[in-house]
Amino acid sequence: MQLLRRISPPAPDADRAARVLLLTLSGGLGGGIERYLTTVEETLRAGGAELTRVDMLEPGVEATPGNRARFVRRALSTARRFGTADSVVVGHANLIPVGAAALRLTRARFGPVLFYGTDIWSMRAADRALLRADPLLHPVTISSYSAGALSTVGVAPILPPGISPAWRTTLLGESSRRRPLPPVPTMLSVFRLADWSGKGAAVLLAALATIRAELGPVRLVLAGQGPAPGALHELVSAHPDTEVVESPADEELARLYATADLFVLCTRTHTPTRGRPASGEGYGIVLLEAQLAGCAVVGPASGGSHDAYQDGVTGQTPVDESAAALTEILRGMLADRARLARTGRRAAEWAEAATRPDDYARLVFTALTGRPAAPTEPPDLPTQPAGRPATAPTRSTPPPARPTQSASRVPPSPGRPSPSGPGSAFPRSRSTP
Repeated sequence: MQLLRRISPPAPDADRAARVLLLTLSGGLGGGIERYLTTVEETLRAGGAELTRVDMLEPGVEATPGNRARFVRRALSTARRFGTADSVVVGHANLIPVGAAALRLTRARFGPVLFYGTDIWSMRAADRALLRADPLLHPVTISSYSAGALSTVGVAPILPPGISPAWRTTLLGESSRRRPLPPVPTMLSVFRLADWSGKGAAVLLAALATIRAELGPVRLVLAGQGPAPGALHELVSAHPDTEVVESPADEELARLYATADLFVLCTRTHTPTRGRPASGEGYGIVLLEAQLAGCAVVGPASGGSHDAYQDGVTGQTPVDESAAALTEILRGMLADRARLARTGRRAAEWAEAATRPDDYARLVFTALTGRPAAPTEPPDLPTQPAGRPATAPTRSTPPPARPTQSASRVPPSPGRPSPSGPGSAFPRSRSTP
């Protein structure tokens, strides 16, 4: 490992655009990690960075040993041609070895390695050792929960999932529409439908059965990237007023968020065992999307989702992962639909403040390049007419500039201190496990 330490990359030139090489597992296959990285890519490009992305997999390309080897050759060839870079962003822990080599070929000073949740537990021992030993590699993750899980390999700045500006505008537009309350309340849960077991669908339906017995009819919609497996259809068929929506388009999903009384995410948290993969919510961006559309939320009892909403203000959290604990939360929230609607409006206000694109751009550039985004052109100021007294300014004093956010925290929000704690269900690039 000493050879890695002898290379001295050149100091960055502050007058040129940041140059970034992005290595990812996939492009065009969908999933929360891909969406997260696509939003990061869009943000870097919008901020003036020169970026080249290299994907291992794409539609029609399977994860075979031969395709992995071809990716390594292609990534290193791209790194040689790329020239001097400011950073090589390693989009998954499995790509740490090729990322370390690309850092040397590009003479980059910065090698952030992105982590999301269960990949922390399943990281290979050799990759963990290389991450600890290489002075240019360092972890970056999506929530304070996952940052804590990474504490044995280093201090990980937090770069939460972002919402693309167009998708954010669509969701906020839905939240501004005032709709009358329908006679039957609606609950919504959004996740990749193949992951229904780890996302707690059975526990949610068990809790809802008790709620229906006490409060009357409640409609439940389970939506996400399909197709839905037969086991989920079988489970849903045993419960009234429950439907599955497979792969809704953006417009339909935005309406589902906005017309629901309550959004619920019940992800289970457990380490991998024989016959059962690891499960956990690194962040839960669907919680943020629901709030932007004006919907109150219930988050998982464990995991990193506490960063994605304000517990007690824009949503609530069960005390544990049991159906009884979830029932207690749902009972209190659904019993007063007018209060629930007010919570939804507060959720939209908070989410709007927490997802401002300029704040996110600062976080992305700080965490992944160590450099600021390209400054935007200042507006032209009006010229003061001749003869006007100097005491009569032609425009009001501008508000003080918003302080730059640290990459180790989520943007602050009204009424809440810095949060203490991609998963996503859709393959679109609008927002990121």
